[in-house]
Amino acid sequence: MLKFSFNDTMKLCMAVVLLVGCASANAAVTRDYDAIATKAARFFHYREWTNAAAMYELMIEDSAKVCDTYAHAIVTAGMRNLPDYEMSLLERAQSQLIPLDSVFQGVRRVSFSIGQSSLYENFLLLVKERQPWLTRSIEKQLLSYYVFRCNAPEIIRYSRIMLSGAPDNVAFMNNLAYGYMLSGDEEQGITTYKEILKLHPDNYDALLVLGNYYRQKGDMAQSREYLERALTIKATPYVSELLGIGVDKH
Repeated sequence: MLKFSFNDTMKLCMAVVLLVGCASANAAVTRDYDAIATKAARFFHYREWTNAAAMYELMIEDSAKVCDTYAHAIVTAGMRNLPDYEMSLLERAQSQLIPLDSVFQGVRRVSFSIGQSSLYENFLLLVKERQPWLTRSIEKQLLSYYVFRCNAPEIIRYSRIMLSGAPDNVAFMNNLAYGYMLSGDEEQGITTYKEILKLHPDNYDALLVLGNYYRQKGDMAQSREYLERALTIKATPYVSELLGIGVDKH
């Protein structure tokens, strides 16, 4: 039979206490992630922003690489008008190497889902101010947002900004032309579409816009010129109909 000295017994007791204490501590911090996520979703749905924020903090603590959690937490912070907290969340996402575009798209999706698209715009502007080295990337996101919102002045503004760094970019030129047309400045819009064709003669969108524009103005000769060029690039029933060309429907 093993015999223990008093000191050995005390050491054994202390070890047991430590093991029990560690087990208790681990049990205390063990959480049901799915249950917390369910609570967070419920709080978010009912716009209980403070409670939702608390749940998202626990979720980030337990699983720090889930982009969707940061997106919801950032939108929640935006609803509470807490810009510093929004930036803190973004910085934590960045520290976990979550792609910035994924965070932006997540914030866009979540803010749109609750009918608060301006939260996405405000977040982009906030990040642009606080992390100026991301300006170019954010300005591209803003341009896309303003095109979606049909905000003519901002489309024109951000298209010009993007073109200052990429003057031959056809997507930015198309956005600029669209912005002019949307604002009612047809002269600048048509001029820009023609500039697009000088650089990109086969740009289907520009050809189609110009063909339709001159058709509406009654200038059928110019309309036909652009529409025929469009038809050689992409033969569609729509363009054929505009040109008065019969389309075989069989």
